[in-house]
Amino acid sequence: MSIRIQRFGEHLMMPWKNGLGITREVISRPASDGLGGFDWRISLATVGASGPFSIFAGIDRTIAVLQGDGMQLTVDGRREPPLLVDSPPFAFSGDAEVQADCLGGETLDLNVMSRRGVFIHRMTKIDLRAAQTLLVSGDTVAIVFRGDAVVEIDSMRSDVGLGAVLIGNQTPFELAVEPLGADCALYLIEVTAVTDQGSGSGPVASTRPEPIRE
Repeated sequence: MSIRIQRFGEHLMMPWKNGLGITREVISRPASDGLGGFDWRISLATVGASGPFSIFAGIDRTIAVLQGDGMQLTVDGRREPPLLVDSPPFAFSGDAEVQADCLGGETLDLNVMSRRGVFIHRMTKIDLRAAQTLLVSGDTVAIVFRGDAVVEIDSMRSDVGLGAVLIGNQTPFELAVEPLGADCALYLIEVTAVTDQGSGSGPVASTRPEPIRE
């Protein structure tokens, strides 16, 4: 089993497609050029000022706030509810015109993108209130952490913190996780190839507050 933990400072930094900010790329397939040349990508971005999101034609997107005051998104003229740390992940089309208005200081957000008709993705938020063991599916490509925790997989045991990402090889496994603070959560990210029979038509964003097994 090839599973590794990538720390916040190890993510690849690159400019936004529209040049108005910096993103930290966690993983992409194939390796991206920063201009949208990928089939799926996971990244973290620090948003310090209001402004437009980049357009990614043919891409489905999901976003979640990991830290900060959050933002108000206006998607194709529709004002969405405030996106905060406690909010569930929000899915939208990369073709849309999106304006992000900061609700205070800097916000760190998690972004997942997948090419429509090629891959679909699911981001599931799990609030960690006690030690538990998660049964992780083979479609899970990454687990992103918000807050400090101790994780254990087989004989591997490690501390993780904000923006740390456990990257898997799409093999089912059990993950034992123990939160070290009151404000701790993780985000399971699954990516599935679209088959001839169809694996769905877009991203799925959800919240699963209850543990799978305690």
